[in-house]
Amino acid sequence: MMKPGNFLASLLVGMLLSACDAPLQTVSLTTDDFRFIPEMVEVKTSAPLSITIYNAGRETHEFDSPVLMYSVQMPDGSNMSSGGSGISLQPGSRVRLVVAPPPGTYLYICRRKGHANMTGTIIVMQS
Repeated sequence: MMKPGNFLASLLVGMLLSACDAPLQTVSLTTDDFRFIPEMVEVKTSAPLSITIYNAGRETHEFDSPVLMYSVQMPDGSNMSSGGSGISLQPGSRVRLVVAPPPGTYLYICRRKGHANMTGTIIVMQS
């Protein structure tokens, strides 16, 4: 059964892909046991950003970035919030998000107990 967070992310990706005409920049993140690979990513603001997160570890992980999640635009113009719980990724699972964030620095984290040092950064530079 699909978790509510994964269902919402899948639904959101479908809606955003149908609404975006610009080519996507793609970023792949991997969660391994207690780290994100890579820990830092730099992209330009010239096109929407497709982020694929794959859990290659043996533990369940989360991807949470409250500020980045606020940049996800719904077709009705509203914003999506992660609600503080993040997107849960079971071992071997993958999720894809499409965002169009303004220039800035966006931190992401796994909020699972014992995973406190599992963080990363996406830097969006003005194109």
